[in-house]
Amino acid sequence: MKRTTVKEIRRWMKGLEENRYRRLVNADARRVAWFVNNQMSEDYETMPKTLRKKWTEAKYGKERYLATEYLKKLQESRLRSIVKDIIKEVMSETTKKAAE
Repeated sequence: MKRTTVKEIRRWMKGLEENRYRRLVNADARRVAWFVNNQMSEDYETMPKTLRKKWTEAKYGKERYLATEYLKKLQESRLRSIVKDIIKEVMSETTKKAAE
């Protein structure tokens, strides 16, 4: 799986309804990208120090939720592209048969 960039996450987060009129904090997008790229890891010790929250008891609930939603969106878009490719193949085969 290719690594997801912070820029992609920011663009996706900006399109969400709850962030419509809100200024996005870059650290939030960086944390979400870290969760996406590290398969939703629970090991916060491996998280870079610059991404960790100051409060040691933090649960990162918002970031984990956004990361799962982003992964769902990725799966959905992959499925759509696969279906489009299949439809294109079927349509090209039918046009070839009709031409003969």
